[in-house]
Amino acid sequence: MIGKGVTIIALMSLVALLLLTVYEMRDFGEPEDKLDLYDPETGENHGETEDRTAMDQFFLDNSQGNDTATNNVVTAVVFDYRGFDTLGEATVLFAAVTGVLMALRRAFPEKGSAKKRKGGGVK
Repeated sequence: MIGKGVTIIALMSLVALLLLTVYEMRDFGEPEDKLDLYDPETGENHGETEDRTAMDQFFLDNSQGNDTATNNVVTAVVFDYRGFDTLGEATVLFAAVTGVLMALRRAFPEKGSAKKRKGGGVK
């Protein structure tokens, strides 16, 4: 078995890593990088910043254009730009529901079932 000293060191390392992560986090709602206002027609940079990142601006500019066939930016991001991610989340949800149903079916067999569980089971 693992000694108490190794367990304490591992726990302290985990706590230190979590505290460092919290310390390095940016403020809630604060974009990682501010977007410089740049006018592509004149080539001038106004030096001002907005609370949008370059990725936000890309989604706003392209979600209603030729990239997607939706009028809603959120729908475009969820189903078009991040479609594989959404498919993965649906697969995980389906697997979880299937696992729960299998566990409940085993825990609560049908009353007319020919199989009898050892240890009594639910009646």
